[in-house]
Parts: sequence; C-alpha cells; structure tokens
Amino acid sequence: MPDEQLTNIFEELNRLSFRRQQLIDKRNILAMLIQFKRNNGQNEQQYSRETKELKEIEEQLKVLTEKKLELGNLQESLGGNHLIDTTVSSIDSPPSFPAPQVILDVDQLPRHSAQTQCPFCRQYITTDVTTKSGSATYIACLISILFCCIAGCCAIPFCMDRCKDVVHKCPKCRSHIKTCKKL
Repeated sequence: MPDEQLTNIFEELNRLSFRRQQLIDKRNILAMLIQFKRNNGQNEQQYSRETKELKEIEEQLKVLTEKKLELGNLQESLGGNHLIDTTVSSIDSPPSFPAPQVILDVDQLPRHSAQTQCPFCRQYITTDVTTKSGSATYIACLISILFCCIAGCCAIPFCMDRCKDVVHKCPKCRSHIKTCKKL
C-alpha cells in the first residue's frame, strides 16, 4: 500500500513539475510580448489582457508550488526518496577532428567554398562557389592562339576551372560576397 501511494505521489509530482514548467514558459512569453508592446509605444490599456493573464499565471504557479511542497513532504514522511530517478547520463566526447574555421574577413576567402558571415544578411553561412571567365582565362586563350595555332586549343582555358575566377555568393540572400581573381 505505501509503495502504491509513493508511486502515485511520484507521478503527481512529475505532472506538477511539467505543468509548472509550462506555466513558466507561458509567463516568459507573455512578459516578452508585454515588453514588445511597451517598446512599440502602446499604452497599458492595449495590453491589459496580457497583464491580467500574467497575474493569473503567477497565482497558478503559487498554488502549484504549494502542492509540490505538500507532496514532497508527504513523500519524505512515507520514506519515498528512493523513487527519485538516479540514473547517470554520459556525455559523448567531442569529435577527434577540429571544427571548421569560420572566416570573418571576406578578403581572405579561399578559392573553394568556405564558412563565413555574410556581410549583407549577417548570417553564418557556407558560401556557394561558381566560376566565371576572367582575365587569366583570356590571357591563356591568347597565349594558346599565339603559340599553338591548333584548331580549337584556344578554347581549352574556358573549359578549365583552374583558369577561371571564383565567385562566392551567400546561399541565403543570394548576394555577391567576393570574387577571387586568378591574376
């Protein structure tokens, strides 16, 4: 009989804790909403409903706290402290490889995709990289025309990404971040 009573008390304590956490979260959200409305210049009459609800939540929290204390005392008097969950959780060790480096100076972006902060939307992103023909491509084409004179070999630099400029773009706002020129 006492074990069944202890189990019921333990379950009720868990329900009370869960309900208290819900009310605390709701109270925090309402407080943020009221602060937001104050910052936007609304007078107190426009958010009186939220203020009233906030007071009701405070009263409910007081009642739940009292019930929780009563049940905790009853549990102790019945010798039910052994029902408290005492499992030990383990934390995995961090990965053996280093975290990727975030490049904050966009002038130091490499010729491949890299993690950085977009200067336009201020989000931390991994850049989208595309290539486009630049001065190095045209110079290589001109050199192949002058020295090789083989039909079509002057188009080879336009097919090789190593000769082209690299363009970094933000995947979120699609803005141009930097062009890494080959020359």
